[in-house]
Amino acid sequence: MADPTHISRLDQGVKSWNQWRENNPSLLPDLIEADLSGKNLSHINLHQADLMGVNLIGTILIGANLSRSCLVKAQLNRAKLRHSFLDQANLSRTSLVAVDLTMASLEQANLIRVNLQQANLQGASLSRARLIGANLIQADLSRADLTQADLTSASLNYTKLQGANFGAANLTGADLIEANLIGANLFEASLSYTDFRNASLREANLRKANLTGADLSHVDLDGTNLIEAELDGVVLRN
Repeated sequence: MADPTHISRLDQGVKSWNQWRENNPSLLPDLIEADLSGKNLSHINLHQADLMGVNLIGTILIGANLSRSCLVKAQLNRAKLRHSFLDQANLSRTSLVAVDLTMASLEQANLIRVNLQQANLQGASLSRARLIGANLIQADLSRADLTQADLTSASLNYTKLQGANFGAANLTGADLIEANLIGANLFEASLSYTDFRNASLREANLRKANLTGADLSHVDLDGTNLIEAELDGVVLRN
């Protein structure tokens, strides 16, 4: 359970909370399983906070600093996290359905098996993030940075990925059925046994990508760069 003195401090408002954090830099906030749903916590400093199991449904966290925080099993459905900082945060098994993470920074974040269905991640930075087994169905990752991210076995069906950067990312065994990858960068990406059925890869860059065993049935490959790509065992059906 959360430390009651920390809850009391938070109830005094974001400005008071941030000043308290500044005056006590070594203190690590304990907000385990706290109910913070629907609150306006824009620009709050939750760096290295323990937010395990916290209820942040519908909470406004625009510009919040959640770097290196623990958000395991937290509830962030419909939360607003535009321009927030979640670098190296642990969000494993967290529910973020329909969350707004536009332009958020999630570099090196732990997002293993996270539920990001229908989330808005336009322009978000997910470089080197761990998204193994993540649910990103119908999410919007247009222009997102996913360089060197690990999306092994992730579900990206019907996801918007126009202009996304997957340079050297690992999408082995991922599902991208009917995903929109127009103009996406998949240079040197690992795409072994990835399911691209009915997806659009028009004008995408797959140079030097490993597509061994990938399913490209009914995929729009118009203008796609496949120079030096590994295509052993690729399934191609029109």
